[in-house]
Amino acid sequence: MMMDSGPQSPLAVIDFYRTLPSDLTAKSKSGGLISIGTLVVIVLLLWAEIGNFFSERKYSTIMVERVTGHDKIGLNINMTVEDYGCHSLFLKYRTRTKGYLIDKVDQSQLEFEDDQSGGCMIHGATSIVKVPGYLEVALRKAGSKEVALPHTIEHLYLGDNIFEDDEAEWHADIPAIVFNPLRDHDNSDAEPGMDTEYHLMLVHTNLQLDGETHEPYQYSYSTKSVKSKTAYPSVKFFFDWSPITIKYGVKNYYYSDLGGRLIATIGGCFTIAMFLHTFLISSAQAVISRVSPMGISSTKLGA
Repeated sequence: MMMDSGPQSPLAVIDFYRTLPSDLTAKSKSGGLISIGTLVVIVLLLWAEIGNFFSERKYSTIMVERVTGHDKIGLNINMTVEDYGCHSLFLKYRTRTKGYLIDKVDQSQLEFEDDQSGGCMIHGATSIVKVPGYLEVALRKAGSKEVALPHTIEHLYLGDNIFEDDEAEWHADIPAIVFNPLRDHDNSDAEPGMDTEYHLMLVHTNLQLDGETHEPYQYSYSTKSVKSKTAYPSVKFFFDWSPITIKYGVKNYYYSDLGGRLIATIGGCFTIAMFLHTFLISSAQAVISRVSPMGISSTKLGA
């Protein structure tokens, strides 16, 4: 049946989606099966896209440190020095090179408690100046210069302390150990006349949790024992800073992003289904034409 050729509307001239008469198209069982499969795949993919859109998406990125105005950073420590009472110990922060005194450590929030075995437990919060140097835990006096300073470290956190009861509860993608690698460190076999040095490399971290921003410091460390140059041995924590910041956050998307993903999913599924159906029909026609010597009518292929 021929279509009536009358004057065309200006909109019809730019029609990208022209239709064919119904007598030029044919329905088939194979096309129906592919259509059902396409609809099932589209529903599953749309469900996954919508679920992913409303889920919390965490990310991490590395950038040059942009912290300004932080002349001091917080330090939370819990360590025990064995064999010596608290009256025999003192804390100072010195320069890395010549050991000049930079700052007297604020001990207002630190607690020094003598334990039952004659040692001293140092725990609490303080701060250190952000200048390469070392925190020194040293003896005031002892009966001999050839003494040892055995100790254990329960934890050492730097920056914002958002931990409770020594437990670091983080997302699975953020290993807690990087914020406290010295946890449960035991150096009870310290040698007489030797300083114990811990060299820490700090990395500033910007962490977004529950809508709040925290700035703890990750760090790695190495340790060694060196001959003491002072009258009595000491424990020294050397601090150095990396020039980068690692940021952990939650990425937000707009509803326009969701709409674009849904449209792309639907269009892609229909396009793949069309190519698949065309491929199957063409393959079937090629196989049948080779097998049957008399050929077969193409109108029977979709039945």
